[in-house]
Amino acid sequence: MPEKGGDMTKFNWFPTFIAVLLAVLILPIAGCITIVRQPAEQPPPPPPPPVINSFTISPETISAGQRTTLSWKVTGATAVTIEPEIGEVGAGGSLLLSPAATITYNLTASNESGSTTGSVTVTVMVSTDKPDLVITDIWLTGAVVNYKIKNQGNAAAKPTWTYFYVNNLKKAEGYVDILAAGEEKTESFSNLDWRFPGAGGDPSTTMARFDVRACADGGSNIEESSKDNNCLTKIWGHTFTYDFVKNAHLAKWRSSAGDLKWPMVSYDNKGAAYLLYDTVVMCPEPVSNGWIQGRFADFYIKYYGQETTSRELVVPENARFTARVGFEPGKVSTDGVRVALGYLDATGSVVLLPKMDVYSDGTMRPYEVDLSSLAGKKTEFILWVEAKDSPQGDCVRWAESKIVQE
Repeated sequence: MPEKGGDMTKFNWFPTFIAVLLAVLILPIAGCITIVRQPAEQPPPPPPPPVINSFTISPETISAGQRTTLSWKVTGATAVTIEPEIGEVGAGGSLLLSPAATITYNLTASNESGSTTGSVTVTVMVSTDKPDLVITDIWLTGAVVNYKIKNQGNAAAKPTWTYFYVNNLKKAEGYVDILAAGEEKTESFSNLDWRFPGAGGDPSTTMARFDVRACADGGSNIEESSKDNNCLTKIWGHTFTYDFVKNAHLAKWRSSAGDLKWPMVSYDNKGAAYLLYDTVVMCPEPVSNGWIQGRFADFYIKYYGQETTSRELVVPENARFTARVGFEPGKVSTDGVRVALGYLDATGSVVLLPKMDVYSDGTMRPYEVDLSSLAGKKTEFILWVEAKDSPQGDCVRWAESKIVQE
């Protein structure tokens, strides 16, 4: 009996052992089976809408015939337009306008996320009971200075005098009889015999430049609706023009990687500048926020056979920088670049004027800067191009890049 009982105990224990062993082997395997759901890929968020940093007109109230300055600065826009009459413009700039009547200008800045708008109004005052004398033209015939004077007010103007200035020095006076409302007359300064330098063929004077000005109501004897529009100024002779493309090979070039030496090649990993047809191409160092600049001065040869030297440019009155900027054909950039005109201040530091974003959309965009605040100063100018976060393909062209005297 005991032997039999012992056999049964042994028999009952073996199946239990097998069952436990299988459980130990199977349960961890079953626990390792996990179903993982991959999250759906989300598209990148769109950029924020454009921001109109400033949109102003000054002065906001003018008399008919006066001028006002419209200025704007926009960031984050792929297109900027101003209506009516103006159309597509760059991301920043200013325009000198002379509207004939009260008008509201509307700015629209847009990108793929939408558009942002702004508006400004200039009020044009028209007198109803006073004369308003203006000079509409000045020209030279031989030694005779002629001019046109108009009464654009709504009341007759009594007899008056017109003064003529050359480089701010008074040279002559002219008598003008009664002018009816809306009447215009052609007059001349008969007491002035001024032969314009260069008219006789003297080569030393053919490049002379003169600021001439004629002013109606020279003695301020007439009560007018406006005294701010009595004078007309013109530049006779040589006017100031500086061509950045023609002087590109003489400029001092530098990038975020260091100094650059002309001539350069487009694939230089330090950045490059080179001529392409009638444009200068600028490629910043191909790194995030890399940049390139060209430093332009008054280049000249003092004595025949010597190397070109340089001196500071004297900024004339009524000067403006104008250019068209766009990507080199075939170059593709994901986020574009920023461009700017700059100058050197009294300490030699670079001061950048309003920047403009440029994109590889095949468009050459206008870029203009009013330089009237620098009139009379001696300085050197900077052409600047700055890459953004994705610097590949950031090569832009500057076309018709000039400082001109209006």
